[in-house]
Amino acid sequence: MLKNLRANRRHARLMRAADFLILGQDTEALVASDLVALAFGRYQLRIDEAEAVDYLNVGLVRRSHPQGLATPTPETGLTPREEN
Repeated sequence: MLKNLRANRRHARLMRAADFLILGQDTEALVASDLVALAFGRYQLRIDEAEAVDYLNVGLVRRSHPQGLATPTPETGLTPREEN
């Protein structure tokens, strides 16, 4: 039960951080590293870039944005936009 409570709290905090970033700036300027830094700075949560992209994409979908962020490729860790 305690494990579920911690998981729910972590999820809520990451969604709050993602929403803060989405509402605070132009969605074209969003990068996963901003959420990684905000999650650690605010909540001392360590997440990787792929998880940050997932949370930002969920936040964008909730707000009916047509385009999400690209997921980093496993080989390079870069999104397709950053590789070009």
